[in-house]
Amino acid sequence: MIGYITGYLILGLIGSIARIRSLLYNQKRKEAAVYGCIMAVSLAIGSLQLARWHPPSFILPVQRLLEPVGRFLLAQ
Repeated sequence: MIGYITGYLILGLIGSIARIRSLLYNQKRKEAAVYGCIMAVSLAIGSLQLARWHPPSFILPVQRLLEPVGRFLLAQ
């Protein structure tokens, strides 16, 4: 399992660094920064999914927040 995650991260980092360097070579600094941030988040989420870790869902807190509003609107 750790080998898969390490391999995934290494390949992802190599591809990301190559793409960021090509963007920087073309004087596209903002695009390189955005691409780097998106890839960092993607690699983190991908490695957590490879480890079979599922983040908690945000549906229940939102449901508890909006349910009284819905009941209020339906009561009228």
